[in-house]
Amino acid sequence: MRCYFYAEKNGLPEDTGDGVVSFCIPELNITFRARYRGNAATCEYASLLALLEFIEINPQLFRERTVQIFGDSFTVVNQVNDKLYCRKDLEPFRNMAKVFKDKIPYALDWVPKTENPAKHSPAEQ
Repeated sequence: MRCYFYAEKNGLPEDTGDGVVSFCIPELNITFRARYRGNAATCEYASLLALLEFIEINPQLFRERTVQIFGDSFTVVNQVNDKLYCRKDLEPFRNMAKVFKDKIPYALDWVPKTENPAKHSPAEQ
């Protein structure tokens, strides 16, 4: 099952003000959006972690299905996949995503922002 995560920050990437985290699972017609306070990188991780938590607490929706997760965050995708150095401040987020990988077998891949349905509001889809 294809799942997508997305985060958006207004302001500078290092700004720790409000951002928006989002995930969607088109096959189930599920879209989630919430505000999150943090910089751009922590918002992106928070979005992925919210999706993973949703999957974990709803196993009946994902039983006997391959979970494929896509995000437009080059940093998050490559850090979780051990293809990019992870800064110390992001290690706790990355490590949580890896803990979920032990519980929920999932593949994590990059998708261009223009092809990420989690970026769009439900009215735009």
